[in-house]
Amino acid sequence: MNLPRPTRIAGLFLLLALLVRCAAAVTPTQDSARWLAGLDAASDPRLAEVQKEANAAWESLQGTRIEAMERFAQSHFGAERDHCDTLFYPFGGPDILNALSFFPACHRYILFGLERVGEMPDLDAMSADSKAKLLRDMLKAQRYIVRRNFFVTSDMSGELNTPNLKGVLPMLCATMVRMGYTVTGIELANLDGSTPFTGKRPRLARVHFQRGTDGPPQQLDFASFDASDEGLGRNADFLTLMNPVRPTVTLIKASSYLLHDKSFARMRGLVEDKSTLLVQDDTGLPYALMLRDGFRVELYGNYVGTIPAFRYRYQTDLAAAYKEQGNHLPLPFAWSYAWRRDEASLQVARRAPAVMAAADLPER
Repeated sequence: MNLPRPTRIAGLFLLLALLVRCAAAVTPTQDSARWLAGLDAASDPRLAEVQKEANAAWESLQGTRIEAMERFAQSHFGAERDHCDTLFYPFGGPDILNALSFFPACHRYILFGLERVGEMPDLDAMSADSKAKLLRDMLKAQRYIVRRNFFVTSDMSGELNTPNLKGVLPMLCATMVRMGYTVTGIELANLDGSTPFTGKRPRLARVHFQRGTDGPPQQLDFASFDASDEGLGRNADFLTLMNPVRPTVTLIKASSYLLHDKSFARMRGLVEDKSTLLVQDDTGLPYALMLRDGFRVELYGNYVGTIPAFRYRYQTDLAAAYKEQGNHLPLPFAWSYAWRRDEASLQVARRAPAVMAAADLPER
């Protein structure tokens, strides 16, 4: 049967779209990410040994932490979890694991850190020895996030810059596929999100991905820059990226209490202005500021203080609020800097629509 020309053209476009979608399910980037995650079997015994270690670590992680985080999120902020447009994770570095565990279905994720964007390795050009070293580097770089649920910033500068492992991109993509996502493409961009990137190196990586092979499209933006007031003065393009973003779910953990410091006032203001839901530990917004900004704060876990390196950031008002609440149940998962699970604290803070409307007034 001869179809009318417009119908044939429309059919061709539909077929092309389906072919592109099917091709996106298995891409060179996805193949590389699966290999980096240790999910593809290796005939070389040097690779198989490292992959076995990686598999064991992730199986343990799934059962001891990720499942517990998913249940906690569904119980305590399920509505926002199921209807999340943008998740903002200041100082998150390459920690997409916690973002996806709490909020797996956001349309967009925005993370930043000092770490370089880097590049995906060219596996075809690598020797078996280099591949074995690369997988070992991946395992080493993941050890803290897998065992303790945070990255050590001072260690990452070396661990994510080896002869074989370059930047955060490999870590981000490997984590995504470990958690059941398909990486469909990567764009390298400038700090404001524009492409193609100019200068010596990209300042932002935009990873396109989806749940499984047929989930809706999702996007991760990782930006590399110094977020202090002085750094934002040099990197104002990040504010251009964030300007149209509102409102956000905001996640903050293990952030070295940077938002408590006067030299991070601009980033602190950005978090205050953008966030309608804030899920954090005590290293995020100070408790007094959350109350001042009109957040309704729910307290979980138990606040007993800080680790020794940050004892000067102890919050007496937060400790008093936990004491007044009483009946503290430990968090069912490792969280932030706490060595003991019964000493980990988590706050869930919501801001009413009326308060957000007031925040939409011209900048102070």
